[in-house]
Amino acid sequence: MKKWIIMLMLTVLTLSACSSNNAEEGEEEERVATVEVTEVTKGDLQETRNFYARTMPNQTTPVIPQAAGEVDELEVENGEQVEEDDTLATIQTQRGNIDIDAPSDGVVSQLNAQAGSMVSTQDPLLVILDLDQLTIQLQVPDTQLSFFEEDETMTLSIDGNDHEATIEYIADATNDAGLFPVELSYDNQDTDYKAGITASVSVNETVAEDTLLVPTSAIIEENNEAYVFVTNDSQAKRVDVTIQAQQSETTAIETDDMAEGDQVITDGHLTITDNSDIQVAEEE
Repeated sequence: MKKWIIMLMLTVLTLSACSSNNAEEGEEEERVATVEVTEVTKGDLQETRNFYARTMPNQTTPVIPQAAGEVDELEVENGEQVEEDDTLATIQTQRGNIDIDAPSDGVVSQLNAQAGSMVSTQDPLLVILDLDQLTIQLQVPDTQLSFFEEDETMTLSIDGNDHEATIEYIADATNDAGLFPVELSYDNQDTDYKAGITASVSVNETVAEDTLLVPTSAIIEENNEAYVFVTNDSQAKRVDVTIQAQQSETTAIETDDMAEGDQVITDGHLTITDNSDIQVAEEE
């Protein structure tokens, strides 16, 4: 009977030891953190600044009758496209009927007269707008004037579409609002945008040059310190960094302990410490 009891106790102890070993092995496996990584790059970090602008006709040509009289016939209406020398109206004057011809190509605007209306030599009968070329007008403070140079091409956004526009004019003095007027030209022949609509001009500013770039998600900040984790074989290595400039997606950093091409941990790094065992998740 005693032999059976002793054998039973030995069996229980053996099972307990095996269970303990399995638990320890499981804990060891659990301590290996799965992380995601990306490659450290080097280059410039740029920031996009947007300036609100307005489209204006490249040229406005007022059409003033050569003599006062009554409108006998009106050949056009507002918004109509005309060509140079098209007849716009016929005016009945004391010297007889006079045809009013278009001085240039463009779009009819500000036409308020109708047949039977009286017109004078003081006020325009209408205005012709040149919309084939648009002038893009914006105003900038002196602190941002350095972003603009004459003849430079910039990105113009209208109705969500991007185009190229060229800087034609930068004022040497501020306007009444204390801002510097800037004008760009835009070829509107294929897009047919209207005058007076809002637009934006984008400027790329370099905020950090020739520096290490990492995803912002890789940065950990605590106790007034910033650091990242990089892979070192199968372990994580903490690297302290100095942030030069930061954006939502990318951060420019300085450090002597990391180089272009290193693998920086971007996910799973919040639960590890220096020299933690890691495994890199396979890409899907």
